[in-house]
Amino acid sequence: MRYDLDFKIKVIAYYKEGHSSSATGEKFGLDNKMVSKWVQQYQHGGIDAIKPKTSKAKYSSDFKHQVLTTMLTQGLSQSETALTFNISSPALISHWHKAYRLYGMSGLTSKHKGSSTVTSPITDKPDDEKTPAELKRELQYLRAENAYLKKLDALLREKEQAVKKQGSSKD
Repeated sequence: MRYDLDFKIKVIAYYKEGHSSSATGEKFGLDNKMVSKWVQQYQHGGIDAIKPKTSKAKYSSDFKHQVLTTMLTQGLSQSETALTFNISSPALISHWHKAYRLYGMSGLTSKHKGSSTVTSPITDKPDDEKTPAELKRELQYLRAENAYLKKLDALLREKEQAVKKQGSSKD
């Protein structure tokens, strides 16, 4: 369900009067998570961050890449990343992340209906024959891939250590 700006402002104002997100949600018939989301969006980006979107936002592959790189390198959650970049739905970031893991940079390009061509940022040309734009795309791709792999490695090591700790505590 979509809520207009005036309604969101009333909800945020009520919350800022000192009411909890649960009490605010109960008064306005909302889930307390929705109240918290609006309050965070407002605190982070002001009125513009809570305005209903008039049309479906379109994001460039470079922007999506920047979002994912920031999330991975800074260890942000999808919700924190959405707030940072004023993206209405953290689920969208999850979708981009999955597409990036499966297809790399080409997974972040908008798919036009009827279009089935997928271009890889890494070409078979020797480096000295690539254009500066091709080299830049390849560098961005490799940096993001590197950041992703470092994060994955750290998470796997963390998981291994947790398993080792569990094993040693059973003795």
